[in-house]
Amino acid sequence: MKKKSTPGAFMEILIVDDERRAREEVKRMLGKLGVTGNILEASSADEAMEKLSAAKPDVILLDIQMPGGDGFSLVSRLGPDRPPVIFTTAFEEFAARAFEEEAVDYLLKPFDETRLARALSRIAAPGGESPRLTSGDVILLKIDGECVLLPVDQIELIEATDQGTLVRWGKNSGRVNRTILRMEQKLDPDMFFRASREALVNLRSIREVKVGQDGVLSALMISGRKVVFSRRQGSLFQKNHRG
Repeated sequence: MKKKSTPGAFMEILIVDDERRAREEVKRMLGKLGVTGNILEASSADEAMEKLSAAKPDVILLDIQMPGGDGFSLVSRLGPDRPPVIFTTAFEEFAARAFEEEAVDYLLKPFDETRLARALSRIAAPGGESPRLTSGDVILLKIDGECVLLPVDQIELIEATDQGTLVRWGKNSGRVNRTILRMEQKLDPDMFFRASREALVNLRSIREVKVGQDGVLSALMISGRKVVFSRRQGSLFQKNHRG
């Protein structure tokens, strides 16, 4: 696959969606992102196969529920040598299967050009490395054995405990089959800060920061949870996040 640096660098994109208005909206957003390459359209899986017999686009923006064959059937027909696929759908429940099919991203309708740009950047990233997940993105996690598509903005805190790694959002929490280090490596360091070996906090979820008489830093989260920083990380926080 060709390496690119910006969404505008894409040479050819195939939009597959049975709704004309949906295709027009995606084309409008691509225009705002500066994509000047060839934009192909298909209203069904069969029409998409016809287009793909004559072209190999850099990426397919693929709806899931369509008459005459859904998006997954098209992916199956294309096989392992298919172009990268970004699913676009109004239904959250297909996310787990989409990522099992190694989709680049999963865009829930309605989405905007910022979210579309993030999805395209996962293909455009130099060296093939995906950018970290940040505000506006979603992350697919297996929480307590159930696949959940969780908005990154909603994650308040990730903790390493004796019971495993816990993800906390709002008043909810659940165990994930990932280490806190692996979670940290997936998330934007400008948004998430390692408060200690046991805690990774969403900086935007901090309500108040205090320094105790012993010099130990602690943060009161929006939910009311309290997170204690290690001395080293507390000093680093105060140095890089003053005010």
